This record gives sequence, structure tokens and C-alpha cells, in this order.
Amino acid sequence: MCHETPVVGMDIVEVAPHLDPGYTTTMNARRAILEALTGIAMRSRGLPGPAYLDPTVAGPPPGQQTWP
Repeated sequence: MCHETPVVGMDIVEVAPHLDPGYTTTMNARRAILEALTGIAMRSRGLPGPAYLDPTVAGPPPGQQTWP
């Protein structure tokens, strides 16, 4: 969402790790923050849409062979 829209702020509320023994709420909040920051960074650098893969990590497209 942050990659596709001009988000200027974000707020995470109602996270109480001491009340959640499995840390599910904390981990979901962490994921939301990281996803938002990634989207904002991608938008600011002008990277392609949501299906973007870093070519150095993803490797060559399917069907292209890189070894002899």
C-alpha cells in the first residue's frame, strides 16, 4: 500500500507484548512497519510495482541460462 499511495505517516497502536504470550501481535506489528518502510523506500527510489524482484537476488528470468 505504501508503494502505491503517497503515505506520509503511520501509527501502530494497541501492541502489548506482555499480554500476548506468543508475541503474535508484536510480530504482526513488526511486519506492518517493515512492509510500510519498504514500500516508501521503493517509491522514493522509483522502483517498479509490487511484483518487483531485485535482479541480484532473484537471478535471471526463467528460461535464461547463466552457465555454459
